[in-house]
Amino acid sequence: MPGIAHQGAQMGLQVFLKRLLPYLLPYLVVSQWLLYELYKKNQWQSHVGNSIKVYAIGAFGGFPTGAATISTLSQASMISKRHASHLLGICHAPSPMFVVGVVGSQFLLSANTGILLMVILHTINLLFLVFLHIFVPLPTISKNDAIAKPVTSPLSEGIHQAASILLLVATTVVFFTTISTVIREIMGTVFNGIPHQATVFIYSLFEMTAGLEVAHQLFNMSTFFPILAVIILSFNGLSIHMQIMVLAKTAKLSLRPYVVYRLIHFLLFVGSCYVLLF
Repeated sequence: MPGIAHQGAQMGLQVFLKRLLPYLLPYLVVSQWLLYELYKKNQWQSHVGNSIKVYAIGAFGGFPTGAATISTLSQASMISKRHASHLLGICHAPSPMFVVGVVGSQFLLSANTGILLMVILHTINLLFLVFLHIFVPLPTISKNDAIAKPVTSPLSEGIHQAASILLLVATTVVFFTTISTVIREIMGTVFNGIPHQATVFIYSLFEMTAGLEVAHQLFNMSTFFPILAVIILSFNGLSIHMQIMVLAKTAKLSLRPYVVYRLIHFLLFVGSCYVLLF
């Protein structure tokens, strides 16, 4: 189905350029610049201090900025691999402007709702961070273990890293949106049409932003659309999880804590939003 695949690729590219790039690019560049400023100074602190810095950078830049930051610091031995593996599942959140600007203002027609979603999301993540440092023993990395490469220009390094992350995001968005479109077409042909719910499920399973876009087009007037948007936002989609897996594999990090944290976060986030907002 080359024609259908082409349509899916076009849709993925439009979703990336319209919904992701304007909200991701500036925050991504700034967050990576801040990372390499710390990296250049090689500032060593306690595990708590490092975790707060990594979380702030990831929360500001949006995923997969957190995973990219953790991968970079782990490879430089600035944080231990066990610490980094746990942080993968904790320092994981969409860009603030994506939640407020896209999900809140454009899809739910309320910037205040977007702000509340962001507050709930980060509150759960920060509770995970507190749990990590209270109950999970972490190995200590000494300053003598540093193998950090010299960084002469944090801004240029940050732009280079941001470009790599954007390429990864764009590739996975287009790829999984294409797969979603082809699968939907095949199922429609085999079963002589499929319900709108199945269409939303297929797109949301593979790519979060495309799932939100399709759900908004088909169900924006339905009373259940807000909680549907929350479910899609919380699940993230295989596209984002694949981005995290690629970055984790680069640093040889375990994905088991990531899976556990994200499953618990999904249940807490959807449940909290249903009770507090809808």
